[in-house]
Amino acid sequence: LGTSSTLASLNATFGWHMVIIGPLGTLNFLNLASRYGILIKDGRSLQLLSKVDTVVFDKTGTLTQEQPHVGKLYVCNGYEEDQLLVYAAAAEYKQTHPIALAILEKAEQRGLLWPEIEEAKYEVGYGIKVSLGQELIRVGSVRFMEMEEIAIPPDILKKQQLGYEQGYSFVYVAINNQLGGAIELRATIRPEAKRIINYLQQRHLSMYIISGDHEKPTQKLAEELG
Repeated sequence: LGTSSTLASLNATFGWHMVIIGPLGTLNFLNLASRYGILIKDGRSLQLLSKVDTVVFDKTGTLTQEQPHVGKLYVCNGYEEDQLLVYAAAAEYKQTHPIALAILEKAEQRGLLWPEIEEAKYEVGYGIKVSLGQELIRVGSVRFMEMEEIAIPPDILKKQQLGYEQGYSFVYVAINNQLGGAIELRATIRPEAKRIINYLQQRHLSMYIISGDHEKPTQKLAEELG
């Protein structure tokens, strides 16, 4: 608008003020929301917000951070915890997925150093195989261990089952043809999640979680969030 048109608009009747200020106010709120990472489809969504009685959350990346954190370490066949982490970190060093980053973070927290890998083969959806000198290291899921015919001791399987009931997941580490142990991974709840859930509960809103994860980890998260 030019100067004359702007002045004419400002001096218009009350009805015209409402027509102009209404959309500008909506755009302002949409802009403020976007600064906090909130994407709103259109202004009508804001108008309907007061009628919302149910909120549905995505789990990973919304209520929890994308990267989990390492919980307990379970070792077997004579290996020690630091050895297990060194093997796992060496295998995952060049990977960028959340599980690899969690393992590397734990190894760094313990001040561990790991050798560079000589050869690696990534099995999508299962795990990774790397060569360290004369040793073949396998890091991955229980299905990967079964596929590679790596025997898992009964006590490790029992700990895995107990962990699943608590909502944890596991990564297994095998050295040559023998299991070295398992790394327990726990979801990292976003710092602000509990505060937001508590606020919505005070407003008597119903809340649900949608997740592609197993039921027990999702249920455990819901319990922790209240």
